[in-house]
Amino acid sequence: MKKISIIAILCLLVMSMSAIVSAEEMTTPQQTHNDAAQVAKTSYRLAIIPYINSTEENKGYIQEIVDGKYTEHYSNKNFQIIPLEEVQKALNSTGYDISNQELAEKDILASVAKETNADYVIAMEISQLITTRHMSFFQAKVVTKAKLRYKFYNAEKDKVASFQVTGLSENKTVFGDVGYKDPITKALNQAMDDANEKIKGYL
Repeated sequence: MKKISIIAILCLLVMSMSAIVSAEEMTTPQQTHNDAAQVAKTSYRLAIIPYINSTEENKGYIQEIVDGKYTEHYSNKNFQIIPLEEVQKALNSTGYDISNQELAEKDILASVAKETNADYVIAMEISQLITTRHMSFFQAKVVTKAKLRYKFYNAEKDKVASFQVTGLSENKTVFGDVGYKDPITKALNQAMDDANEKIKGYL
């Protein structure tokens, strides 16, 4: 009788272990699929509209500064930046003319998103970039104020978020001269850093 009971218990244990293994085999592929889907959701297709500089400040290094924070900032695993040629082709099909120095409206951003299969579209304008020099007997100071306007389009929600950011930089020296590049760089970087933080909140 005892032998029969022991055999019965062993059989139950074997059946239980088989059920656990079968359950794991069934759930593992599904879990893998879910994990892959989660990873896919963190990679977004991004269309970046060429920026507008509607100020009178057009020094060559401004392009370099903007490229570092407006475009290259999104060159990471979380984004797939759509080639500029595709973005420009989509813009051309809408009749949008960047030389008019106006940010694209919602219908244009939506059209670009549709044509390029983008999840998000970004447009930016340097609307103010003022640099002034202040001289005194012992000190020279250069002050730069930057103001940027952004539009961020979410294709899934069909919504545009518009916002404005500013940057301020002061460079002082007691002896010698103060250049313009450093304060302009700092003011623009400060404004674009603020903008990129805002954009993170819209993702």
